[in-house]
Amino acid sequence: MKEVNYIIECLERTPLILQSLLNQIPEGLFKIRRVKHKWSIHEQVCHLVEAQDILTGRFKQFKNEPFPQIKSYSPPSAENYYLEMDMNSALTKFPEIRKGMVKMLRGFEDNYWTLDGEHNLYLPYNTKLLLSHTLNVDYAHLFSIEQLGLTKLGFEEGIITIP
Repeated sequence: MKEVNYIIECLERTPLILQSLLNQIPEGLFKIRRVKHKWSIHEQVCHLVEAQDILTGRFKQFKNEPFPQIKSYSPPSAENYYLEMDMNSALTKFPEIRKGMVKMLRGFEDNYWTLDGEHNLYLPYNTKLLLSHTLNVDYAHLFSIEQLGLTKLGFEEGIITIP
């Protein structure tokens, strides 16, 4: 289970990496949607923190249900849903939320990491894929935040970001 432990260690570090990245970005850029129809840094952060409950719930489903049926998540469609959230409050909560997730993940027995389920968008779907997906979500949002916050003004057409 070496790969499982490695991914969990990476997940444990995300809150520190996120805060370090945000410290490098001028606060004036946080709420600006630099790319049309894409989220701002503020929205990226608030979504990342909010998604932790969904991801934790999926891990629990695997523990509590044989062959769980996982449905994809679509963020709320309200135009300013994440912009209206308090990003500083989300950032304050994130380390504790992630600490709880990491504790839960480390508490699973080795056989937990062999469980299969079904996801309406992914094939196959299992606990190891959910674990790596959780880390990929972190990385995707960190990359989007970096692109939105550190790309020089005037070069927005080169920014790569998720929603």
